[in-house]
Amino acid sequence: MDIIDLINRTSFLGPEFLTWLWYRSELQSGVFEGGGEVGPFELWFDDRLTVAAPTVNAQENLFKGGHPASSLEARTALRLGKMADEAKLRIVRASQDWGFVLRADLTTASVKLPAVLSRDDDDLFYERMALIEQLDVMLKALLRQFLVLRTSPEWEQSELPSLRIWVETGGESA
Repeated sequence: MDIIDLINRTSFLGPEFLTWLWYRSELQSGVFEGGGEVGPFELWFDDRLTVAAPTVNAQENLFKGGHPASSLEARTALRLGKMADEAKLRIVRASQDWGFVLRADLTTASVKLPAVLSRDDDDLFYERMALIEQLDVMLKALLRQFLVLRTSPEWEQSELPSLRIWVETGGESA
């Protein structure tokens, strides 16, 4: 199997991951455990969310402003079989706050880093790179948690049924 076939066969995982983050962020009040050196942090859906159907050339819905992840329109799109395709997210750990867009292809954009303390240009550069690396480590920890769960029997036995209830009830009881 070549790399293009592998990418095409696993492209469903990005939208599933983003939708799972949406579900888990509400279920866990935004608190995630990164494990190891990462420790706990909060992840929140911010003021922009795109949902799309998994089929090629399907219609997308873009929700902006306020808190679109909890809007009736976004919940209805989920019930109609659409999944998260792109979201503006915030991660807060200790006193640091990252803002960024996460896409279903697992790329990030529009990254806003926490405030830096360095004044020297060289130190400033290294501090910013360290903050980008911290964001990368937290996102990889989340993706790892998802993939371990997604490939375990627990996914079919409890996580997926709970996620489906969350979609159907609009998050009222999961």
